[in-house]
Amino acid sequence: MKTTDDYKNLGRTIVKKLRDENFQTYLDYKEYTSSMTLDDYKDLPKNPEYDSELQKLEDDRFNFFNSLDEQQKKQLDQLILSILDATAFNFLRTIEENQAGNEGIGLIFDKKDIRQIYFEFLSGTYYGEYFLWLKKFSKFGQYQY
Repeated sequence: MKTTDDYKNLGRTIVKKLRDENFQTYLDYKEYTSSMTLDDYKDLPKNPEYDSELQKLEDDRFNFFNSLDEQQKKQLDQLILSILDATAFNFLRTIEENQAGNEGIGLIFDKKDIRQIYFEFLSGTYYGEYFLWLKKFSKFGQYQY
């Protein structure tokens, strides 16, 4: 079945905003924590105006990431992707439930109700389509369980 640009753009946007951008933020932080030793981090100048609780949270996160070995980091990567995927799946399921007339939320994309492209869904559901969109559009692979 041929899909329209509306379908493709919706899929790309959902994958980008609900998964890829968030996972990239996590990866960037993980890379930052790997870019220096704990001693180097402690030697960085601290902003005295920065909230002390936020600074402690940042320090704790840095310590946590530096305490992980490579296998633990890979497992954490999969866990983070799994959480992002479960969140997107549940969000799309809520939209599906709204379409069925139950309580939920609707979605407008590019000034159109997304129900207008529903007939293009190969899976028959918004949340089912997420699996297909990940295969087509995600930089980070398939759905993580």
